[in-house]
Amino acid sequence: MPIRDIMIRKVITVDIEDSIEYAVKKLEEKNVGSLVVMDGDKPVGIVTDRDIAIRGLGKSPDTPIKSIMTPELITVTSDSDFFKLTKKFRDFGVRRIVIVDKKGRLEGIISIDDVLEVLVTEFANLIGAIRS
Repeated sequence: MPIRDIMIRKVITVDIEDSIEYAVKKLEEKNVGSLVVMDGDKPVGIVTDRDIAIRGLGKSPDTPIKSIMTPELITVTSDSDFFKLTKKFRDFGVRRIVIVDKKGRLEGIISIDDVLEVLVTEFANLIGAIRS
């Protein structure tokens, strides 16, 4: 199963120079737990509500998000297979992976929760087959 079939294409982003305050407002407004940090058309990091709560503590609200983002972005391409994706979750211990094209431009995102949802559906299909 290619990643493009299950990735979330509508990714909520912030610019690397946007403030912590702006990021918090965007998290709340879009009801998400993470934002992909962009520098032009390239993803350069990710910031989560947890990053803001821990690394942002004591910082001014107008501090640029780049000062608290996680810059070690874990990525795969949309044509990667499902097993490569799950291996990356395991190997890097992350909960979100950014999907990029061959030139490194943002295409989507997938969370470990999204993967679990797919697996639950597939397990239900198998159980249905066993019971029929």
